[in-house]
Amino acid sequence: MNVYVREAHPTDGWRMSSNDKDGVVFAQPTTDEERCEVAGKCRAALHMTIPLVVDHVDDRVGHAYSGMPDRLYLIDRAGKVAYKGGRGPFGFKPGEVEQQIAMMLADDKRAAELGSRFPTLSIGAARVLTFAP
Repeated sequence: MNVYVREAHPTDGWRMSSNDKDGVVFAQPTTDEERCEVAGKCRAALHMTIPLVVDHVDDRVGHAYSGMPDRLYLIDRAGKVAYKGGRGPFGFKPGEVEQQIAMMLADDKRAAELGSRFPTLSIGAARVLTFAP
């Protein structure tokens, strides 16, 4: 899933000419409702096919996970951080994420063979506003 946090390059902040060229022209949302609206527009523009949840406007999830401007996390079935990547986009290392997923799947397979069950994942402080794929 993706978690939408603060707008990285709002029109009323660190504005980027490349965003203007691409039509990504949003002021920093000041309410949860505005943030949800902007998140929905970004999701549509990026043709996202995975679930998207939206952080509250107080940025509690973004602060807890150092999510600005973006970051890759992998959460295991017990709800614990299994992988924390560097700050994106320059800190992204997809090969590391892929390796960690493979290791987790191998562990799942071994656990299934032993009959283990895992608890379900809890999202925590994020306001769960899911946009269906």
